Amino acid sequence: MEEIRLNIDNRKCSKQTTVALIINGNNVYVGSNWCQNPQKECPRGDMPTGTGYELCKTECQQLYHAEVDACRKAGRDAQGSTMVLFGHYYCCDSCKAVMEEYGISRIIVFDNKGKFTIGD
Repeated sequence: MEEIRLNIDNRKCSKQTTVALIINGNNVYVGSNWCQNPQKECPRGDMPTGTGYELCKTECQQLYHAEVDACRKAGRDAQGSTMVLFGHYYCCDSCKAVMEEYGISRIIVFDNKGKFTIGD
């Protein structure tokens, strides 16, 4: 498999950089939570996980969460595939719904400490 390099420093989320890979056979689709208007400090501040995501769109101009970005890039090829999520430990309900809609069959999540969980 070919090495994938990502240069996200200039557009990364100030709270948490997340990358999602959809792997289906030899095809790999990369999604991220890049921002069009990155902020020095996250407008969500200390809000709990799962809340305030509307600020990602309005303030940071984040088009999609990494999971949704990867699904959109994979399109029909997402059906029956595995999603690998780096830099995150939580999928919001809207991302879970999109992954279900696109037919993702397995999710592997690597947190910021290098530990992983597998969810179906």
